[in-house]
Parts: sequence; structure tokens; C-alpha cells
Amino acid sequence: MERKSLREVYEEIEVPKDEVLDAIRTGKERASQDIHKNKIVPIKFVWSTVAAAAIIVSSSFISPSLSHVMAEVPLLGNVYTAFNDAVGRSLQSQDLITELNKTSSYKGVDVTITNAYYDGAVVGVTFSVNGDVRTDEDGRIQGFYKIFDGKDNISDSKEVVYMEPSDNGYIGHIQLSYPKTELPPETSFPLEFKRIGEKEGSWSFDVPINQLPYETVNVDKGTKNEDAEINVHFDSVIEGKASTAINYSATFPIEGKYDQVRLEAYDDQGREIHISTDGMDLGTIEENNKVIVNGRSIIPESLNGKTSYIEVLPKVVLSEPDYFVKLDDATPVEINAARQDLAVEIENITVQDKSVTFDFQINNGNKMNQDFLFLSEFARNNFILVKESEKDIYKESIKHSIEVINKDNLRFSSTFDISKINDFNLKDYVIRINIGTLSSNTPVEFEKVKIDLN
Repeated sequence: MERKSLREVYEEIEVPKDEVLDAIRTGKERASQDIHKNKIVPIKFVWSTVAAAAIIVSSSFISPSLSHVMAEVPLLGNVYTAFNDAVGRSLQSQDLITELNKTSSYKGVDVTITNAYYDGAVVGVTFSVNGDVRTDEDGRIQGFYKIFDGKDNISDSKEVVYMEPSDNGYIGHIQLSYPKTELPPETSFPLEFKRIGEKEGSWSFDVPINQLPYETVNVDKGTKNEDAEINVHFDSVIEGKASTAINYSATFPIEGKYDQVRLEAYDDQGREIHISTDGMDLGTIEENNKVIVNGRSIIPESLNGKTSYIEVLPKVVLSEPDYFVKLDDATPVEINAARQDLAVEIENITVQDKSVTFDFQINNGNKMNQDFLFLSEFARNNFILVKESEKDIYKESIKHSIEVINKDNLRFSSTFDISKINDFNLKDYVIRINIGTLSSNTPVEFEKVKIDLN
């Protein structure tokens, strides 16, 4: 393997300006869809994905005003900018990207792993696709791949990736956190593409990666919340050339096995530090009626020389199950979250020939520091009429409208159109209430922990 200089990389790559702007628009649309599907999507509490191997397959979220500049500034004119990889950009500026150029061919399609890096706990891979593939309407193509053999104990080990057009085909990008607590100096990880465009097949690689020099700061500090019975202990900080990883272990009661840790970090001047990948699960064990999770969060920059310490504020999203109310239940029906001060009340249910209407109130009128727009969207998307036999299946909702009865008291009315449902029977349907969306936006906060980096 040989390294390729920044100048050589830059001179060979042309920035796809129009495609980058299309990617921005598509990315925003996908983010909006994820929110309405109740995915916890960046910044993390309605905004980040938790994963043992967190795959960041993103469009560029660069301001359109920068698109003109991209081709003029050598550092920005490359694939790491197109896919918004700050770690890759920084390593490339230090001439620390490894060139691979390994190709796998199948059914007239060539996939080439072009470059890779392994910095601290962060791994990045770029690849190109050439051959006979059919594009989406936006000019891009999708691929489906597995990493680490798609092992079930590694979350998001099977992913869809979007590729952008280039001069000679398409370019793609994968970034992940190494999904183990120990970081070997050199290793490889299996990567297999199972679909490129509409073509099913197998394009397999064993991607070699060599660890760049890094330092480990041992921490041994923690914080706890007695009411929630949760303890977050910080174990170490990994300082890479262009990234920083915070390793921690969190202990939950057994009913909190799906709780999710979110971190906020601040420098010695009180400025917030961006965390790009949060709450990755590196391993979970259950003992003594407790769940212990080893987790990791990634800061996409080196903090060396930038701050003498960081203050880390943990927040934990408490998992909540869905609740169900039958249409013939006596009203009012009050539902209280088991582990958090959250509640909803179904005040009245009216079943007519062509509609089902129910009136409800959120959290006894307490806005919980949320704006009304969020709460009204919560009311629209998380109080849904579903067939009881399909109550655990999330699909497009029955057409309905929502009315605000009292804005100050958070009282709403939803009316569902059942005119096109043949042989409607009220005993076959229930109201599904997804309190989890409300809980994910009302995390339990802990005290800050100061971590000395020197």
C-alpha cells in the first residue's frame, strides 16, 4: 500500500457541484422523513443514530454558498467534502490517507475501494463504482452492503449507501467507529456489497487498515442519577490525529436495557464541541438485574492544543413502550410513563359511520420546555388508529385530521376517516400512543464531568 499526496488526489478529482447541491436537498428530505418515522436522528435527541458500528452514510450538508468555493480550495476539492467527512479532510491535509485501489467485479459492475484511514476509533473508506448500473431519478445510485459479515450483535452492520455521480462513474463513502473496545495497531474488516443499483450480487473485500498514532487518556470518573438508577462512568479518551473518542460504561436497571446515552461536550472556554457520532454500543452484558453498556462517542477533530480539558454532560433517553387504548374502553383513559414524568389522557372516543374521533391531552398541559410546534407534530404523528392485529407494524397512517382544542392546555382532537375500510368493527382497532417520541426529547440530565486532557 502506498500513500497518495494531497496534491495528487486533488488534481485527479473534480467536484460534482450540482450533484452536491442535490445531495443537500435529498439529505434534508431524508432527515425530515426520519423524524416523522420516530427515528432518533444528529443532534442526538431527536437527531442521532446509535450503533455498535455507526455507519455515517450522508449527503453533504455544506452551505450552498460554499459550492462555488469548493473547486477553488485544494483541501475541500475531494470526496471527503462531498460526504461531509471532517476527519477524512483533516487526515488528507496531513497526507495520512492510505491508497488501496482494490477492485471486485461482478455482472459488469466494478467496485473499487480507493482509500482508507484508521484514526483512533474512526475508520473511513472511499470507493468508486463503474459499469452498467441504473440510476435513481436524482442521478444517484443506491447500494446495499454488509460490514463485519453483517453480524447481528453489531448494530447497523447492514446498510444502504448513496453514491454520487463522478466523471468516470460514481463515488461513495463509508465511515464507522471500530466496534470493539480494544484498538489493534493493524487489522482488516470484511466489506461486502450485496446490491449496486438494481443489480444483486457480491462484491467482497477484506479492507486492510493501519492505526495512525494516538494517545489514550485514562479517566475513571462518573456521575449518577439516583431516581433513574443510572450510572455513567467515563473510562478513557482516545486522542487521534484528526478525531477524539470518548469511551464510557453506563449501568441501567434491567427495564432500561434500551435506554440511550447522549453526550454534550464543552471546552475550557465553555464552547460546545461537536459530537458527530454518539451513543455507540460496543458491548452489553446483563448481571444482577442490571444492564451494563460499553459505549463510545466521536468528536470529529483533534483536541490536542485546543483545550486543556473537556466538560461532558451526559443525558439519557429513557425507553418507553407503545401504549394501546381500545375504542370501547371507558373514558377518560390516563396513561403514565413508567419511569418518567410523562402522561397522556384520552378524554373521549366517538365512533361514527365514517369516522373515529378521539380527544386527548398531553402531559396535563405541561409543555416540558418544548415549543408548541413540536408538541402539535407529536400529537399528529403519535396518536394513531391501527388494526389491533397490526398494532406493532409501522406503516402509513389512516388518513386523519387534527384540531387544536386548547393550545395552552395541550388538548387536541384527531378524526380518522374510516369510510374506505370495509366491514369496520371497533373491536378490531386500537389507538396506538407512542410516548417514546416524547421521551426521546425529554432526556434525563446528569451532572457534568470534567476530564483533564493533559
